[in-house]
Amino acid sequence: MTKPTAAEASLSRQTFNRLRDLVREHAGIDFPDEKQYLLESRVKPRLMAQEVPDFETYADRLEQGDTREIARLVNAVTINETAFFRHPSQFEALEDTILPELVRLHQQERSGPMRLWSAACSAGDEAYSLAILIREAIEPRHPRMDYEIVGTDIDTAVLEEARAGRYRKRSVRNVPPAYLRDYFDRSGEAFVVDPAIRDMVEFRPLNLTDAQDMRRMRNVDLIMCANVLIYFNETSKKDVLRGLYRSLRPGGYLFVGGSEALGELDVPLEPVRHEGALAYRRPTNGSVSSRA
Repeated sequence: MTKPTAAEASLSRQTFNRLRDLVREHAGIDFPDEKQYLLESRVKPRLMAQEVPDFETYADRLEQGDTREIARLVNAVTINETAFFRHPSQFEALEDTILPELVRLHQQERSGPMRLWSAACSAGDEAYSLAILIREAIEPRHPRMDYEIVGTDIDTAVLEEARAGRYRKRSVRNVPPAYLRDYFDRSGEAFVVDPAIRDMVEFRPLNLTDAQDMRRMRNVDLIMCANVLIYFNETSKKDVLRGLYRSLRPGGYLFVGGSEALGELDVPLEPVRHEGALAYRRPTNGSVSSRA
């Protein structure tokens, strides 16, 4: 009888629980029971790549401490859907009010560069969007300001893509034509970010659920973290949000996704609405309470 292959393997509930626990431990991402099919579809390519016949054998290998494969698993289950200027209302709010306000704060009372952070940056679209916005709308009015733009992600593979700065047409569909002309070079079917914009952004690996990792991000003026919290369970979501809060300077802003309300997560951030965009601001006299 022919042995089943990895392509034919199916994920039992017991092994799903084992893999789910591993993903939760190493990435902080939670797969509820009804998402077993999704975890199976994301893990199966790893079975085939490693020539492992079934999910049980694969789970055994991970539990025995195969750190390289654990890193590959994290990359496989991470959701990487993004685009340049993906949330136009947020970038309008940044250009019209938030970035000018942060510039004024820096000119009045802060030293060092303005720090902008694209958390869970995926392939870098958002971080480069921030760089283009700074270059186009802020630098001409404030040429002496210094900026530090950082993109982080737990997925090391997409960080390599981000550093390369090559994108398909779908990724640049929201880019204004003038920006597309001035800040991208066409290479066949690819759109390549101009080197001057790439040089404005630093990409680093970072796990939002790792407290030690998060201590590296402090005194940040703006955090973009849209459509990330929805993938965490309630406990991890609160831990991540507390970490983001601690990373913000007093007066700094946090953007999350439109479906990610923070009202019940007990962190002292003030909602600030700008037409179609909702941001959260750390009060200038705010501090992390015992609950946060």
